Amino acid sequence: MTTDSGVYADRLAGTFAAEVKGLPLTDQVIEDKGREIFETYLAHKVLVFRSQDITPSTFARFGTIFGRPEEHHVVKLRHPEEPTLTYLSNQNEPGRNKEMKTSGQGWHSDYSYKLVPGSATMLHGLEIPESGGDTLFADAEAAFAALPEERKEHLRTLRVRHQYRWSPDREDPWARWKYIGPEERRQTPEITHPLVRRHPDTGRETLFLQPRVIGSVIAIDGMPEAESTALIEELIAHITSEPFVYRHRWNPLDVVVWDNRCVLHSATTKDLDERHVRRLLRLTTHGQPVTPSNPETGHSRLSPTSAD
Repeated sequence: MTTDSGVYADRLAGTFAAEVKGLPLTDQVIEDKGREIFETYLAHKVLVFRSQDITPSTFARFGTIFGRPEEHHVVKLRHPEEPTLTYLSNQNEPGRNKEMKTSGQGWHSDYSYKLVPGSATMLHGLEIPESGGDTLFADAEAAFAALPEERKEHLRTLRVRHQYRWSPDREDPWARWKYIGPEERRQTPEITHPLVRRHPDTGRETLFLQPRVIGSVIAIDGMPEAESTALIEELIAHITSEPFVYRHRWNPLDVVVWDNRCVLHSATTKDLDERHVRRLLRLTTHGQPVTPSNPETGHSRLSPTSAD
């Protein structure tokens, strides 16, 4: 299908995700077609561009279509030449903790633990195994729209506590506590976001929630722990159910960009044998303050409490 932007894109899943055809991401195309690409991204939430043989600097420039690129606060993950790029690998890279090999495993939204979460994230597949290492995406906007209206009204009143380093078990191999230092912990205090946010560009409502271990979510603010945990698990199961999920099977040099404001994602590298090399470049752009769907719920703010 061709969107109003004029960029041709084939829908890949039921409610979202599309492959853009016949558009090499050269510096000239980025300059000439940037606005049209952005409008297509808003329409589909996840965009796939196949066979993009581009340099890290061109990839970084591509990211500016979607906002101002943001440097990752975990310095060891940064690309050595382009600091706004993160270098993802399932190998034992020099200077990195072994836990970083499965970074991104588990459903989450990038930088949800920040007062101003990330906007767009994009990946460029440099080395891709013949099979395995897929990336999963879930449409949290369509999942919210599918709920009964009475349920929506209740969810619009709730807030969620987030913190990057938090984990119910610090000894869990995925616990971020293991691979960040004191300064990185200081930079990621606990914050709270509205559970239902309104998209700043489209105005549509979406659930803004992740699982507790990898997704940096502590609890529903002010709710008893057992009730909070049950609600989080129920909503995550709904968001990640089959009607709202797209599985991206990588080809070499794919570029994939998605909207963190309404989409969850998960790597699957934990299940990938290390003999099958998977290396990608990643970039995330600065977002906007979270706008609550219900104004009475309030905007994002630093939490009055703190998880150690």
